[in-house]
Amino acid sequence: MRVPVVVKVGAFSLLVMGIYTYYANSIPQIQSKPPEEISLEEGKVTPEQLARIGEQIFEGKGTCAICHRIGQVGARAPDLAGVGARAAARKPGVSATAYLVESLLDPGAYVVEGFPNIMPVIDRPPIGLNRSELWAVVAFLESLGGSVEVKLDDVPETAGAVAEAGGVPVAELKLPGDPKAGQAVFMGKGACIACHKAGAIGASPVGPDLSQIARIQTPEYIMAKILDPAGMGTVAGYPPNVMPPTLGQSLSAMEYVDLVSFLLTLKGEDGALAPTASKP
Repeated sequence: MRVPVVVKVGAFSLLVMGIYTYYANSIPQIQSKPPEEISLEEGKVTPEQLARIGEQIFEGKGTCAICHRIGQVGARAPDLAGVGARAAARKPGVSATAYLVESLLDPGAYVVEGFPNIMPVIDRPPIGLNRSELWAVVAFLESLGGSVEVKLDDVPETAGAVAEAGGVPVAELKLPGDPKAGQAVFMGKGACIACHKAGAIGASPVGPDLSQIARIQTPEYIMAKILDPAGMGTVAGYPPNVMPPTLGQSLSAMEYVDLVSFLLTLKGEDGALAPTASKP
């Protein structure tokens, strides 16, 4: 009697599955466990773990590495190599921990000579670190040439409250401008492209690269910088008084709002806006 093909295929499939099942079950099984979650608020973290978390925040959400370098002179902001040791000598009677906490929550309290007072408060938008994240960043900074001494209690309980109220992030500022039109102003009438790079647009090194300006600066700073460049300080490493102070007069109110709206899209994300031809 001929066995139907379908039956043959089915039997062969069952045989193969049986062999695989046998070998799979013969292999010793190792139970995998999810990594233990580190609870910063409850303090269940070693100084080494805290510093590593702080380094990740420094490089990522904190956006610190955009301006600060470690062991590299000539960046937008002071070199942080050895800051864990230097911090104790910055202000008489102030510990390294207290100085570093103050530097993050009130950057203008002590400004390193040769650098403008342009660092934003990092527990507020656009960066918006919470209290635990600030704690971790301070630990990382202390580890650069010093020992990790910071405790969560060293960071004020109110820190991060502006960035996150009741668990709900503060709403992002929305201007009634048109980013596409603002890009045209940037490339055309405003002539910003002559000195600045903004993502895929421009390449001039005369002025600071603005490709991530909305990640590291507040809308208030960006708006004021256009109207009063000198009053907002000159980024370290760039010549002063190059940016024209007359944009507030040469641009119409709508062009100004459009330009700011465009700059607020610059968060380092590739292709945020495709290059367009400038308007005459």
